[in-house]
Amino acid sequence: MRSTATAFAVAKLCLALCIAAVPAAAAPTTVAPPAAPAGASATAAASPADARLEEAITLASQGKFKQAIAKLEVMRREPDCPPRALSLLGILYVKDKRPKEALAVLQPLAAAGNAEPAVLYNAGLAALAEHDLPHAQGYFTRAVLQQPKSPASRELGLIYAHQGNVVEAYSLLRPWSLLNPTDGEARLTAATLALQLERPAEAEQLISGMDPKEPAIALMHGKVLVQQGDGKGAVAVLTPLMANHPPGMELEVRRSLAEAQLLAGQPAAAVELLKGRVGNHPAVALVLARAQHKAGDILGGLVTLRPFADQLPASAKGLGDPRPPTGIAVEYGRLLVDAGRSPEAVAVLEKATHILPQSREAWQSLSQAYGAAGRRSDSQAAAAKAEELAKAAQAPPPAGPQQPPGR
Repeated sequence: MRSTATAFAVAKLCLALCIAAVPAAAAPTTVAPPAAPAGASATAAASPADARLEEAITLASQGKFKQAIAKLEVMRREPDCPPRALSLLGILYVKDKRPKEALAVLQPLAAAGNAEPAVLYNAGLAALAEHDLPHAQGYFTRAVLQQPKSPASRELGLIYAHQGNVVEAYSLLRPWSLLNPTDGEARLTAATLALQLERPAEAEQLISGMDPKEPAIALMHGKVLVQQGDGKGAVAVLTPLMANHPPGMELEVRRSLAEAQLLAGQPAAAVELLKGRVGNHPAVALVLARAQHKAGDILGGLVTLRPFADQLPASAKGLGDPRPPTGIAVEYGRLLVDAGRSPEAVAVLEKATHILPQSREAWQSLSQAYGAAGRRSDSQAAAAKAEELAKAAQAPPPAGPQQPPGR
């Protein structure tokens, strides 16, 4: 029978290895040997298996993973191998970049309904390394349900972010980033998601203290200023970045600077910056069309947005974030109204209110389109809906604990 001290030591070491496995954190090359729990006898009797397991724990605590693995592999071949030894072996396989062998050990353990968060987390890492996203996501989800602050919350948040599930990703990555400020990847991803959710103050908090000379941080700072309505300030931050940035950031820097120029009353400069750069990028097309509209080039704005307006969905079903297509629909509808094509504008703007019924901007624009089309009662109803949404946005939040961001 395993001693209490050995079980405690394995559990503590598993937790330490889980935390050390986070890529962006400053992972120590060794893990401090776990302490025995209060009241445990240092001379407590231990079985031969316990003694060998403790040797493996000591080696792993010192960062000697290969030696620990060798001892645990011998134990694995024995019929009375303790489950804790298998758990530790699987975790060490992950640390040693042997995901296939890790899965062979951890999958049976993770299949149990009472599988520990450390086992689930490392099974998820191994599944990710083997490009088995469904199983990885399942393991991480189960780990987070048991232990919300587990490193699994980071991995699950990054998976959600890559899938375009903005709200779910942010609800996991923001708390993790605030608790683990050395994790640069998670912080930048969380800050990007905050901006997608139009929460510039939270994005600013997440990048606080990071090197403002780093291109990614400078870009993020510029985006924060844009969302805060400080066009001139954003232009001042982003113009030097436009002159000197990594090649992979080119289009995003251009788009952000163009947004800043538009806010600063420089639509012609924004048009010049984005002309011929749209490609298949709806966000870039939207900024260019807005700049063209403000500069008085109605036809140019319609031409820019037409390919994307033709692909607008009928509703938000299946969309990770309904706001980008709503923005395109609203701007295209406004261009159509100004071009004297109000019946077409009505159809597009009605679609915008179906995609995002909570968009005050969509209802306001629809009211204007209805009015231009001579549909007075419909215009009044849409204006009333926009006013209702405006009042709801100004209402104080309900009392009680803050909930994760919702759609």
